[in-house]
Amino acid sequence: MPNPDVILRSSNLVDFRVNRSVLAASSPFFADMFSLPRPLDEEVVDGLPLVHVPEDAEVLDSLISMMYPVPPEIPNSDDGVLALLIVCQKYDMSTVQSSIRAEASLKGLLSPTGADSFRLFAIASREELIPEMEVAALRTLDYPMTFEFLGDILELFEPWALRKLARFHQYCRVSLVSCLRILWDRGTTRWGGCPKRGEPPAPSIPLPHYAWPLPGWLNQIFSTRIFKLSTFEHPLRSSFREEYLVALQAHVREDDCSVCMKIHALHGEGFCTEVENRLAQAWDIHYLSRDELPRVRAYTLSRKDP
Repeated sequence: MPNPDVILRSSNLVDFRVNRSVLAASSPFFADMFSLPRPLDEEVVDGLPLVHVPEDAEVLDSLISMMYPVPPEIPNSDDGVLALLIVCQKYDMSTVQSSIRAEASLKGLLSPTGADSFRLFAIASREELIPEMEVAALRTLDYPMTFEFLGDILELFEPWALRKLARFHQYCRVSLVSCLRILWDRGTTRWGGCPKRGEPPAPSIPLPHYAWPLPGWLNQIFSTRIFKLSTFEHPLRSSFREEYLVALQAHVREDDCSVCMKIHALHGEGFCTEVENRLAQAWDIHYLSRDELPRVRAYTLSRKDP
């Protein structure tokens, strides 16, 4: 680096010659350090003061590349990016941290799937990486939240973080169930005449005021979805349209129902689109890193709604 006046030595004894004004401009931590009088027993290498830091050379190299006008050296793994963000948090490098997040987004990093979404949430919550907490919390909704699924990842969680994530899952479930119950009732405006209309589904969901208004195969879709949302053993997201088409085809094949085929031809596409749009609205709950509870949408749809 040009005009170095200090050396940062990594935990694995690799030296980086940098300019203290660049460090100070990027980090209030280093700015305060360099404003102090130099100690009499200061360690010097080649006439430059030596500062030992606990980060390894790979992390330090990436960090320094973000502070100079050179191509950034961003790790190609989620763990590497997390390590870099944690160092920025430690040294109060908010601007550098934002740049790292932008570069990681361009590379498609920090978009975990499966159990890794829970692992990212656990690490981010422990290190107070708020944006990563919020992204990971939403990702976890695609998967069950059970001891069997999480396995050893549970050891990474702070107790408070696990409680907050479980509460977030529960609020999302409440929102989706509320929406599904309304959509279930609204289906009566389109579906009628089926010989299997009004058949109670299994597992049975107690909705006495609805009186199972839809054909049995369609009742089954809504009933099963609500039943699964009552536990943490199932993911929250799945394709309604796919379930709908599979169930309709099975019903027509088994019961030779021309009524449902006709209704599907006239209203099926619009019905599926409406359900998907309403569920997307119910899904629009953001994880809050603070202590407030997420706000669950209050559903007051009427049958006159478009």
